[in-house]
Amino acid sequence: MSCKYDFKSDLKTAILDEAFHLGIKISSSKSLYDILIDYLTIYHKLIPSKPRDVFVCPQLKADLSTHPKAKEIRTIIEIAKRGGNLNPFQSKRLLQTNFHDHMITEWNIYHFHLSLEQDKKTKFVKQVNSLLFAYIDNNSIAFLGVETHKDGIFGDTKWWTLLHDNFPQLIEKYKNDARDVYPPLSASDRQQLWDKGYTTLMVKVKDCVYYSPNIGRTTSGHNMVVIRQAMSILDWIDSISEQLDKYYDAVCNALKVESAVAQYKVIIYGEDLILAEMSSLQQVLKFNEVFDLSKLR
Repeated sequence: MSCKYDFKSDLKTAILDEAFHLGIKISSSKSLYDILIDYLTIYHKLIPSKPRDVFVCPQLKADLSTHPKAKEIRTIIEIAKRGGNLNPFQSKRLLQTNFHDHMITEWNIYHFHLSLEQDKKTKFVKQVNSLLFAYIDNNSIAFLGVETHKDGIFGDTKWWTLLHDNFPQLIEKYKNDARDVYPPLSASDRQQLWDKGYTTLMVKVKDCVYYSPNIGRTTSGHNMVVIRQAMSILDWIDSISEQLDKYYDAVCNALKVESAVAQYKVIIYGEDLILAEMSSLQQVLKFNEVFDLSKLR
């Protein structure tokens, strides 16, 4: 059976459509790999809106009664408790494909601008010098403290110290057997290394050494997770294309779709990348799934 599908073209179209919807500028003249890298770079900086366990450092909680930005801090914490959208409080450079947030890439630590006034030209709040820092993973968010936007603050291990002292259960899995990290780095040293594309890999807090939660970045500044995921997606497309080429009729029979009218397409569906059969509106595979050949023979 002669079958027509172009999953790489499907993926390129899907990413560009999704980018346009999100207000992300990605050139359609780029290669699929570069488009995928640009999209995933931004995707991994976005905070998914979902319920998480919310923690607040005791000192931050104690300071709220007199803090000049108490209203803004409480607003952000309440949004987190509801599982709401925290992204408008991030840097308005978030949607720039060449902007790499080193604290997110290395430590899963985000910063929020303490303003409730919307920026006139974007969907973000007005960018201010007062920042709220928080550690975020899939299940938890820990608000650590407030600092002003100044040199070195984004590479300061004080944020890890606050996690270590107050919420050790959140970072216990990153603890390793090393006794020290060499050479010792100041906050400014670490920030300069990050700015040049280097990964510091580990951080020492008091008598403990932790791996960075993320695996760092390439010298181009891209998150290593982004590079690996992009390669995995392209490998997956090659794999399902090869399988479908070989077992096209068998797949159609399993789906109860006539081979002559079947329309296979790779699409972004919600948060998932899937292979769909469009004539019957069936979801066939999710990213990283392949056809079970034992059921096709």
